[in-house]
Amino acid sequence: MWRSIALAVLTLGLFAPLVRAEHAKIHLDVASSHDKQTAFVDQTPPDSGKNPRPVVKAKPGEPIRIEWLMTNVYPHKTLENVVVHFFIARIEKVGQKALPDLQGDVVLESAFDMDFKPGAKAGQRNTLKIDAPGVYLVRVESRQTQSDHEHFAAIDLVIESRKP
Repeated sequence: MWRSIALAVLTLGLFAPLVRAEHAKIHLDVASSHDKQTAFVDQTPPDSGKNPRPVVKAKPGEPIRIEWLMTNVYPHKTLENVVVHFFIARIEKVGQKALPDLQGDVVLESAFDMDFKPGAKAGQRNTLKIDAPGVYLVRVESRQTQSDHEHFAAIDLVIESRKP
């Protein structure tokens, strides 16, 4: 009997992480003419997530291509009134843990509210140029999913200083 209980506890412990319901799959690509990185889904809390962010380098005024896709991976559940939020904002340094104040230096921001049916997808493609050297956070995130956590994907974008 004790063996059966021990086996059940061990099995539950091994598979418990798989039971936690994940509601989103995210794929984010950021590319300059000489660099490209992809970020996949991470989760909050904490706001900065659990994984280190990839870094893309670009020159001032260089075209930067950004593409992201978010998918509802629940097989039978519609996520109602989900906010899909995307932004590019200046940050102090690569790998910064604190999210930027979106009242500050925001390059681009978009958000929309939708009912995410099972398997539904939302995405966006942008090509833009940033002239000011510095570090920028490129992030797409879910909000208001009525879950104990949210999902996001993020990449740090470094616009290098012009060389004299």
